[in-house]
Order: sequence, then structure tokens, then C-alpha cells
Amino acid sequence: MPNKRDLKLSEYDIGVYAYRELHNFCLQYPKKKTELLSLSSPYNSPQITGMPHAPGVSDPTGNAAVRAAQLSKDTEALEQCAMQACPDDYECMILCVTEDVPHHYLKLLKGLETGRDKFYKMRRYFYYLLAKRKNIL
Repeated sequence: MPNKRDLKLSEYDIGVYAYRELHNFCLQYPKKKTELLSLSSPYNSPQITGMPHAPGVSDPTGNAAVRAAQLSKDTEALEQCAMQACPDDYECMILCVTEDVPHHYLKLLKGLETGRDKFYKMRRYFYYLLAKRKNIL
């Protein structure tokens, strides 16, 4: 992250490396969301090519279900923390933390009415809630 400064979350006792872990977890949200949608498609099935495969029992449906459950848990955790930290504008909070959209763009594009200082305070609280949920604190 050469062009982005780290948030100072010392008031919540979150160090720089823990913040970076949380931030990178949040940046994976759009990819996890699209992967979850693709796994929920009923038309996913293994390709039958006639080529031999590794011995043993494989369960692609079970593996997809386990992966979908994990993705669902991760996205749900992020969304719940955003709703708890910023109940009125949680969609803007999700945009802010997952795509690094600054406050002034959210104000212009999404009509965010919360002030800058208050919104950034709620963002720091969001990272605190997420750290608690991921057992970092």
C-alpha cells in the first residue's frame, strides 16, 4: 500500500499490522461477493471429459457448499459490522471500506449526509467491531 496511509487505531488498541489485515480482508469483499453468487448458481457441475482423474472420492458439490458457507460468513460479518457501526448509511460505509471511496465522493455520489469527522470516527469503530468479530482483539 505505497500510496495509502494506514489508519491510526491506537484508541482501540489495534496495531498497524492488524489494521492492514483487516483492510485487506475488506478489500476482498467484492470478489467474495461475486464468487458467492457464482457458487449459488444451480448450473455448476463438474466437467466430464473422459480423462482419468486422481483416485479417491471427490465431492465437488460438498466442496462448493463449504466454500459458499465460508464466503457467506465473511461477507455477512463485514455487512453486520457496517450496519452496527453506521446504521443510517451502512451502504456508504461498505463502499468506503471495501473500495477505498473517500467521504467527499460518497457525499457527491450517494448523498451521504453524515459529516466527515463523524463518518471517519464510525469507520474506525467499524474496524474495531471487525477486529472483535475476527478475534484479533
